[in-house]
Amino acid sequence: MPRNVIAALALGFAAALPAFSAPPVAPPPVVLTPVQAAFIQAETRRIEESFVQKVMSIAGARREQVLRAIPAKGRLTDRLSRIYSSLERDLGAPLSDEQRALIFAADGERKQALKDLPAQAATR
Repeated sequence: MPRNVIAALALGFAAALPAFSAPPVAPPPVVLTPVQAAFIQAETRRIEESFVQKVMSIAGARREQVLRAIPAKGRLTDRLSRIYSSLERDLGAPLSDEQRALIFAADGERKQALKDLPAQAATR
């Protein structure tokens, strides 16, 4: 193989590889005032309760069934598949695709609301 072809291939591969650099530095932890911390706690409870209410109305399940279906915080499990399977077992019937989609959307809203909380707390 001619030398210039080998050089061109080497440059092509080098351009395709990601550049190596130092690992990113984590931002400093945010210090919350007591009012901000209380706001985040209250809003987190409100957001989680809203999610439970939505799932209850979507699936036609009781509150206890929905709470039992939600995996404990820190559990290494897929949250939505656990909710689906637990509700299906408790209700004795599979959830429809529409119900699954609505629960998926409600969980997306829950995640986004929780993600937006620190910015909201910072304005308080």
